[in-house]
Amino acid sequence: MILEFNELPWSDATLVAVSVDRSNPGNQDEVVVHVRWPDGRNEQVTFVECRGARLALNFGVLGEDTIERAYVDDGSEVLADCRQRWAASGVLLPELQCFRIETCTTGSSLDILAMSWQVDPQ
Repeated sequence: MILEFNELPWSDATLVAVSVDRSNPGNQDEVVVHVRWPDGRNEQVTFVECRGARLALNFGVLGEDTIERAYVDDGSEVLADCRQRWAASGVLLPELQCFRIETCTTGSSLDILAMSWQVDPQ
């Protein structure tokens, strides 16, 4: 089992869908990225205990959106800004990470701020 986000087979995987679950705000704030891996498996990567997301998605391109790369972005400005906002309220979030996904086909990017993640079959 792969335990590192950066080690998943992101390159040439297909971004199928993105969904946000706030059905129980503050308790279940999740972003789910549905992916078809290069070997054909369909899975969903669920980001749990989210504190924010910045999705720069481009539409209108005919064809599947392949992923160029995905990684934990420790130097993210989005992450630093989020931590500062929470710190102003007295909440420190040292475990918070920025998970960045960049696509080839549309040049889209997803910055997901979450405490953890998991991979589940679809």
